[in-house]
Amino acid sequence: MKNKLKKIVLAGTFSIFALTAFTQNEIELRNAFKQSYIEEYNLKYAKAVELLSPYAVSNTYEINVRLAWLYYCNNKFKESTVYYKKAVDLAPKSLEAKMGYIYALASLEKWDLVIDQYKAILSIDPTHALANYNLALIYYNRADFKNALSYINTYIACYPFNFDGVNLAGWIKFNLGSKDEAILYFKKALLLSPDEKKYDTVLKTK
Repeated sequence: MKNKLKKIVLAGTFSIFALTAFTQNEIELRNAFKQSYIEEYNLKYAKAVELLSPYAVSNTYEINVRLAWLYYCNNKFKESTVYYKKAVDLAPKSLEAKMGYIYALASLEKWDLVIDQYKAILSIDPTHALANYNLALIYYNRADFKNALSYINTYIACYPFNFDGVNLAGWIKFNLGSKDEAILYFKKALLLSPDEKKYDTVLKTK
């Protein structure tokens, strides 16, 4: 009976110790995040990274996505992609991690990887506005107007009276040879921005 009681006491003591250690770690981590926000506010990104770096060994989404953001703010884009990639792997459906990853990749002009991440976003949220618009824009700039059209169509289906959308749709249609449809989009764009001059030449030829 005494041995049994001793085991119960020891087990309870160990549990309390473990809980205390966990709580202490939580407090330290919370304080590190707090201090990192202060340093970020003061534009001291390297110091903010330094505060969180000791915790980077942890496969924790929050630590990785925070470090990724701080590296990005400090123009350390390569390092930023490393941590965003870890965050995406830890939370495959996280749109915030994917968007952050995209910004870092775009800063490195890794456009094929940017496209992959935008498409991954659309596999989760097919009507995601920024993903559809930016994919349309990327393909437009590559003169791949057919692919551009498919993405801008999804965008303007959700935002039919948006200048960026109807403007890009118009130029895509224009480059595909559908000038009448392009002019319809340009006229919508002029309702949103009446003083716009970029369509003058096209409209005068009509």
